[in-house]
Amino acid sequence: MECSENIPIIITFGIETSLNDILQVYLQNKYHIIRIQQEISFQYIKLYKNVMLLIINSDQPWIRNSKLVKKIQQENLFSNVPIIGLCLKKYFKNMKNSERYLYDDILLLPCNNEDFLTRIDVWTNTADFLKNYEEESKTFSLDTLEF
Repeated sequence: MECSENIPIIITFGIETSLNDILQVYLQNKYHIIRIQQEISFQYIKLYKNVMLLIINSDQPWIRNSKLVKKIQQENLFSNVPIIGLCLKKYFKNMKNSERYLYDDILLLPCNNEDFLTRIDVWTNTADFLKNYEEESKTFSLDTLEF
């Protein structure tokens, strides 16, 4: 599918039809939404150059088993693209910390539409800022600060 380079893209992996419908209804005028429902070649994803956000249903076995998030994070094209993980509350309790830290944010399901859309808005704005920010962003922790 051909996308205009001017329209930002949100790529979703393994999300349910109901969540996809919400995205289409509320965001289709602002973003081109690419829905991926099965394991695909990583080369296919790299065709899209204006990606603002990735939404990944971490409960899908084909996503967990393929190490999709790690592959995405290693690709320079997606280095400043936020990744929202979706997770059922019952699975989140058993999710390993190493898996949790792969995502920039995790949205627990079921959630209401307002929460879902607000989080998307926050992260697309963050991605837009990072894309247009001239300087390299820096992260500080208490360990790196000198007193």
